Amino acid sequence: LTSSPTSTPTTTPTPIATATPTATPTPEPEELKYVVLISIDGLRPDALEIADTPSLDALRVAGAYSPRARSVLPSVTLVNHASMLGGMGPDKHGITWNVLDPEAGKINGPTLFTVAHDAGLTSMMVVGKPKLDHIVLPGSVDNFIHAGYTDRPIVNQALDIVETDLPDILFIHLPDVDSAGHATGWMQPGQLAIISLTDGLIGEIVAGLKAQDVLKNTLLIITSDHGGSGLAHGTASAEDATIPWLAVGPGIRAGSTIEQDIVMYDTAATILYALGLPIPDQWDGKPITEIFIQPEP
Repeated sequence: LTSSPTSTPTTTPTPIATATPTATPTPEPEELKYVVLISIDGLRPDALEIADTPSLDALRVAGAYSPRARSVLPSVTLVNHASMLGGMGPDKHGITWNVLDPEAGKINGPTLFTVAHDAGLTSMMVVGKPKLDHIVLPGSVDNFIHAGYTDRPIVNQALDIVETDLPDILFIHLPDVDSAGHATGWMQPGQLAIISLTDGLIGEIVAGLKAQDVLKNTLLIITSDHGGSGLAHGTASAEDATIPWLAVGPGIRAGSTIEQDIVMYDTAATILYALGLPIPDQWDGKPITEIFIQPEP
C-alpha cells in the first residue's frame, strides 16, 4: 500500500510537466493582460554593450531585441514620445516643440491611450518630465503622475501601482540616463554608471511584476526616445537618432534579433496589435509582427 501512492505521484507529474510547456506556445498570445512600456530617456544601444546591465541582458535573452530602431526628427524628448505614444510622425501629431508650454496645446490624436480608452482599457503614465503632459488628451489616461525628476521616485511610484492596481497599460519614463548625458557626456563613464543604476531599477520593476504573479501575462517593451553625443542630441546623426528596442512577454520570440526596421511610432502600433485593438488608419506606425510567435495552424 505504501509503494502504490509513492509511485503514482512520481509518474503522474512528470508527463504533465513535460506536456504543459509543449502545449503553451499556441495559447500564449491569449494570455496577454497587461502592457508595461518603459522609456529610458537618452539611451544609446551601443551603451548597453559597454555598461553593466544584467537586468536588460537577461531580458534580451528572454525576448526580441533590435539595436537599430530609429527616432523621429528632431531627436528630442517630447517630439519622440509623442510619436512613441501617438503612432505618428511630428508632421501629423503636431508636437514640434520640446518644452512644457500650456499655450501650445495637446497632441493631435488618436493616441495609444485614446484607442485603449475607447476599448474600455485603463492606462497610467509615471514620468520624470512634466512636458509629457502634452501627449495626454482629456479622458485618455486614467492617471498622469509626474513622480519626480529622477528615476528612483518614479520607480517607487511605479512599484506602488504594480502592487496596488496595475492598469492595462502602464507607461514609465526614466530621465536619469539623459540627465547624465547632458551633465557628463554621452557614453562617458558618468553616464555608463547611471545606465547600470537604471538597469537595477528595471530589475526591481520586473521583480515587482513577478511578485504580483503578473509578469507572465505582461508584454514589457523597453526602448528610448533618442541617443546623444557630446553633451547634446537633436540631430539626424546615428548617435542621436538610433535607439534600442526590446520586447519580452507572452507570445514573444525569445532570444531573437529583430530584422524589421523599427521607427519610433511603431511602438504604439505594436502595442495595439498585441492587444488585438484596431490601429488607426492615419497612423504612420506599423506593428513589428516578427516578434510574435505565430500560432501553429
